[in-house]
Amino acid sequence: MMATEADKRVLDAIRTRHREASREWSLDRRGEEIFACLAPGTQPVAIMTMSADCSYQDREFLLHAHADITFLLHLLADAFSVIRRSSPPRNRTVERVARQKKKGKPADYAAECAMKCGDRLFLRFLVEERGASDLSDAERVAVSVREVLQIKSRADLNTDPDAAARWIDLRGAFEAWRTHG
Repeated sequence: MMATEADKRVLDAIRTRHREASREWSLDRRGEEIFACLAPGTQPVAIMTMSADCSYQDREFLLHAHADITFLLHLLADAFSVIRRSSPPRNRTVERVARQKKKGKPADYAAECAMKCGDRLFLRFLVEERGASDLSDAERVAVSVREVLQIKSRADLNTDPDAAARWIDLRGAFEAWRTHG
């Protein structure tokens, strides 16, 4: 069964909350407060006080929630990677693009790509994962993206299913990198 758009939104929200949450959780000596480092290299601060009625199991669940979610998100990413490698992603993506066009709601991948080109994190991804070297201005970014996607113009993303598939794959790689990078 394929994930629905609602499922994808929930997963994105989980990833965002996890990425933005404090890390390095610990329990005080009395077992009443959970401490966390709010920023790397800072002293832990109390983020939660548990009542006397809080069971050992609930304390353990709360104390290990961040690490457990980290583990599960990595496991999920590994599973996605295996699935992507087991079938040709471009063919699946081309088929999805074609289905969208038949439904009468073609995506504006060119506009989406232009917006991503203004995202600092996306630019860092291009440098670190795709070998882009000069992204000092908007034109150089556009040239780099066109080279990575093997297109003459971003408009090709809306007219050429293979180009659209390459964009969707690049966007997916960026999302995976952003989530686990």
